[in-house]
Order: sequence, then structure tokens, then C-alpha cells
Amino acid sequence: MPQPTVLSLLTRAPEARAAFAGLVAREPAALSVVASVTDGIIADPTRYAGARWWVGADASGSAVAAFMHTPPHPLHIALASEAQARDLAARLAAEDEVLPGVGGLRSPAVAFADEWVERTGQHARVTMEMGRFDLPVPPRLAFAVDGRFRAATVDELPLVDGWHQDFVDVIEGRGRATPSLTRQVTAGRVGLWERGGRPVSMAYASPANGGVTRISGVWTPPELRGHGYASGVVAALSTARRAAGEQCILYTDLANPVSNAIYEAIGYRRVGDSVQIGFSA
Repeated sequence: MPQPTVLSLLTRAPEARAAFAGLVAREPAALSVVASVTDGIIADPTRYAGARWWVGADASGSAVAAFMHTPPHPLHIALASEAQARDLAARLAAEDEVLPGVGGLRSPAVAFADEWVERTGQHARVTMEMGRFDLPVPPRLAFAVDGRFRAATVDELPLVDGWHQDFVDVIEGRGRATPSLTRQVTAGRVGLWERGGRPVSMAYASPANGGVTRISGVWTPPELRGHGYASGVVAALSTARRAAGEQCILYTDLANPVSNAIYEAIGYRRVGDSVQIGFSA
């Protein structure tokens, strides 16, 4: 019979990073969101007020499960069994916690939601289904894209941050101010596609943890779409990160056939599923 997992609450980002270090090394793709967000909070402690992490340890004390909550986001399940997810849901419900929802790996997220609904009487609704993609081959462009790729400069932070806000507004709805991408720009991890001397599309790469970087924030203003700029910037940024020795992953909304087709044409392949589930009275 499997031994029960001991769940420990952590409220300080440096402690969380240390607790998850072994898991990040073993499962860098699964832990990408937790690792990069935790690093961001260490760099800027004001980024998320009330951030919390739960680490699940086995009988030997090794970390085997990872959960994170950064209000106002749903609780994030990076790695856990269904039983571990149910255990945390039961614990938080007993503590009268308030959660907007849960997201992450499909199976434990659904198990968490089922337990939460049973114990709180709330309702649960799937709000987004996502695919996790990796890049096992060199990126490719199936067609020529007018323009060129380059790294964003610090002088372009207002543009980059504005486009990042537009991206988040579309994904999450308006109401949450996004943190600046200053660190990513300074580190050369924000890419722009430029045409005629004018930026027309962007994407950024999270700081690498366990050798894995997450491509995100892919944004082309609506009036500039339909020319392949997003394909160009994602392919070029992915090429640059692979050249730096990093493994690229990304998450995409499975309900968006356009973005899925773009990434698959570049060489990304779907390797896992995630889900976002909202709670309501």
C-alpha cells in the first residue's frame, strides 16, 4: 500500500525554491511554472501578495508533489497524484480557504475540484483546456516571413509591457496588471519580429530552470496579423534558446486552432494536457 504523502505549507519563496529543487531537476517541464514564478517572487517580493506553496514529501523526505497559489490566480498543481490533490483540497476546505479555482495537470486538478465541490458545496466549471508542447526538433518555418528577428531593448519596455498586458487581457480578461518584463528584456529573453524597422510581434522565454524554458506572451496586434509574424518570432526565439542549451516548452489554449497549428508547424508536439477549473457559489 502506498505510504501517505506529508503536505507542508511554505510561505517564503526562497524556502519553496529550496524545497522544490530536487523536483525541478527531475521534472523540469512539469515544474516550469512553479520554478519561474518562484524565482520572479524572489526577485520582486511584491509581485504576488500572499503567495503560498505546498510540498508533498514521501517517507524518505523527498519532494514528490508541488502546489502553488499566487492570488488572484487559481491554485496551480504542478505535479501530484489524484490522492495528493484530494488531500490538499480536503485540508484547505477544512481551513475555510477561499479559492477562485484550480489549474494544472488535468487528472489531479479534476480530483482536487471534485473533492472541493463535495466539501464546500461550490460549483466547478472548466474555463480552459490547455496543451503542453515540447520541441524535440530544430524549429522550422514552412514559409518565408517578411522581416527579421531581434532581441528587445530596454528602451522598448513600454511597448513590450503594453503588449504583454494585451496578451494577458485576452487570456484572462481585464482586471489584472501584469508585472514588467524588465528582467527578461535585460537578459535578452524577449524577442521581437521587426518589419521595416517596426516591431510587429513578440514572445518571451522564461528564465530556464532545470534546463527548461517556457515560451510565452506570443502577441501580434490584431491589425498586423495574418502575415506569419508570430510564427517567425516563436521559431527564432526557440532557435536562440536551443542554441543556448535550453529545452523549449509552451502551453496553448486547445480551443485556439490557429495558435496550435502555428506551433505544430514549427515543430512543437503536444505531450500533455492541463486544465483550468473555476469555482463559484
